[in-house]
Amino acid sequence: MAIRSLTRQAHRTAHLLALAVLAACAMPVAAQYADMDRLDWVEDAPPPPPSYDANSLIDIEMPRASSIRMGIDPDTIRINADRSVVRYVVVARGPSAINASYEGIRCSTGEFRIYARQVQGGAWDKVSDSGWRAMRGQTSVMVRHPFQLARGGLCLGTTVRGSVAEMVRELKTGNQSLYY
Repeated sequence: MAIRSLTRQAHRTAHLLALAVLAACAMPVAAQYADMDRLDWVEDAPPPPPSYDANSLIDIEMPRASSIRMGIDPDTIRINADRSVVRYVVVARGPSAINASYEGIRCSTGEFRIYARQVQGGAWDKVSDSGWRAMRGQTSVMVRHPFQLARGGLCLGTTVRGSVAEMVRELKTGNQSLYY
């Protein structure tokens, strides 16, 4: 009887220890992502726009009726894991113009912002009035692409994907992640 009781106790102890280890592992992850949408969150200063190559773009799905084609240069994708921000350069190609935009996405809150714009290969113009805006519900063709990028590979749910290589692979495959 004493051995049977000891075995049950050992089993319960092992079970509780396993639960404690799982809880300890999950807490930092949960805390990390809960931290990203705090009201006191502050973005770091974005670096200057990286140079891009309009010949190496990954196309972004656009409405069929649009005459504008958009693409992201995979070599410009940067992850700031501390702030949960993905930054990149997207290029819009139309019948008569090629323009670029340096942007960021916060997967945790479903927001994007524009840091700078470039018209026809000229100098980058800093956008001073661009705060974080919701990706969902944008009706203009020119601002639907952040949501497409988030769904297409930059985000995995409400988290930033682990690496740029993983993001590029997902963007190239055309898979659509569950996103909001």
